[in-house]
Amino acid sequence: MTTSIDLRQLRYFLAVSEELSFGRAAARLHISQPPLSRQIRQLEDILGVELFLRSKAGVMLSAAGTAFLPEVRRTLAQAQKAVAVARACRDSDGGQFVVGYTTVFDRSAFPDIFDELRRRFPSWRIAVKGKHSINLVREIKNGAMDAAFVGLHTEVKGLATETLREEPFVVALPAGHRLARKRRIGFDDLKDEPFFWFERRLNPGFYDYCLAFFEQIGFQPNVVPEPADHHILLGLVSQGQGVALIPASLTAVKRSGVAFRALKAESRTLAMGIAVVYSERNPSPVLSTFLALARASARTIAREP
Repeated sequence: MTTSIDLRQLRYFLAVSEELSFGRAAARLHISQPPLSRQIRQLEDILGVELFLRSKAGVMLSAAGTAFLPEVRRTLAQAQKAVAVARACRDSDGGQFVVGYTTVFDRSAFPDIFDELRRRFPSWRIAVKGKHSINLVREIKNGAMDAAFVGLHTEVKGLATETLREEPFVVALPAGHRLARKRRIGFDDLKDEPFFWFERRLNPGFYDYCLAFFEQIGFQPNVVPEPADHHILLGLVSQGQGVALIPASLTAVKRSGVAFRALKAESRTLAMGIAVVYSERNPSPVLSTFLALARASARTIAREP
């Protein structure tokens, strides 16, 4: 029997621990479930402990699995960095620095620093990827990404987090809608409207934050499932299929048939922060420059009227 642990087994363990489902983990890893289960059992045999508690109700991490998880994340992150360092030494073109941004916002909401970063590090490949915030956080923890702009209140435990700015929300509604005649809209105006809203699994932290706000003001949205792409969302709004609450930066996406209206003062306390997240253990020489540029850009935006 194998007595050594390989990185593949650690990646499999991480996937199951994050999904808490062998089926979902297998789909995420693009493998079938039986070999995944065999690899996890083999890992448990090598360690001499049970990493998961299995029952008909589902899968849970055991005490040993819970203790093992942060070490696995650190090991995989370090392995990723080791590969990057080795390749940078092999390749005179330098290394790679991967930055993520949440697709909840339009790119105009982010500090325009990527060109400057490429100018300062011409031998490095600066890759930029847009994903949901929880996926960005996952990739940083796994070592596949160096830093990311995420929307708060995303769960970022274990990572360094710096809030750069607060993004207010506006209401997107059909241009011919009766509420489009108003300059500002309150949630009382929206109580009977079809209201596009996202699924909790896409960002549990922010979903719960908004739900608490809605409960506080007594607002019960008439929810319509929200598409993942904001261009599609605005298209549906223009067709009169509902109204949406969106970050103000998305008003930069011009869409015929859609009107944007500010929220009334009592409703503007609902906002989404934009934060940069990263691992303090990341040894990349690009990281400190990236953070300095992000902070400087945030200060510039804050001074704008």
